[in-house]
Amino acid sequence: MSNRRYQVLTLAVIAGLGLLPGCATSKGEMAWVRIDGRRIADDQTLLKQGQADVALCHANLDAGTVGGGARECMNQRGYALVTKEQAEETRARFAATAAQRETARPLEPQ
Repeated sequence: MSNRRYQVLTLAVIAGLGLLPGCATSKGEMAWVRIDGRRIADDQTLLKQGQADVALCHANLDAGTVGGGARECMNQRGYALVTKEQAEETRARFAATAAQRETARPLEPQ
């Protein structure tokens, strides 16, 4: 293969890989999960808070891609961005970790 063809092929592969992050945040494929493991759908207060956080952070997943600033804003408010397929499993892991932290907490002196 000539050097020129190799360069063109390399650029095509790099350009293709550059498109992947945009695909990962396209409409309908991602979800926000609370890092405390609480299920948003189970609590009307959490649902309202989540909607307010999404609006404040400009992190609406239905609007398309979510920028780094929106992701950082949501992270600071206690959310992680995951694929919808992994959302429930991730939430359950966060819940288990939170429960372990609660049980591992030393008793406070009285």
